[in-house]
Amino acid sequence: MASLTVKFVVLAVLVVLAVAVVLPSVRAYVRQQQQLEQLRAEVAQVEQEVTDLQAELARWDDNAYVIAQARERLSYVFPGERPFRVVDPEFVTGEAPVENSITRTTPDEQSEAWYVTVWDSLSGETLPDPGAP
Repeated sequence: MASLTVKFVVLAVLVVLAVAVVLPSVRAYVRQQQQLEQLRAEVAQVEQEVTDLQAELARWDDNAYVIAQARERLSYVFPGERPFRVVDPEFVTGEAPVENSITRTTPDEQSEAWYVTVWDSLSGETLPDPGAP
């Protein structure tokens, strides 16, 4: 009976020792597998970005796309065209932009602004008095 207990204790010590030796290796393996999955996900994301950038680069070979980007980003126009820039006064801060020779009106065109004409047409006696009951 004592021999059985000694064998059991020796076996238990060997099992604990084996677990103590193998467990750090197993943890390292699991951690490396997780890192490998993360790296694979990053590689897939970067490959998708490369594909998107190659597609964008291929778009620049089309003259119509280049013209559209020049018009949109740089406000370029073809000779003979009149550029217009609509500015919303709610979102504009600072001083008014200086007019250049392209957007200046000629003396024949110097009349009241359209909003003044609209305001004058609405400010007549056709509107009810706001203080009236």
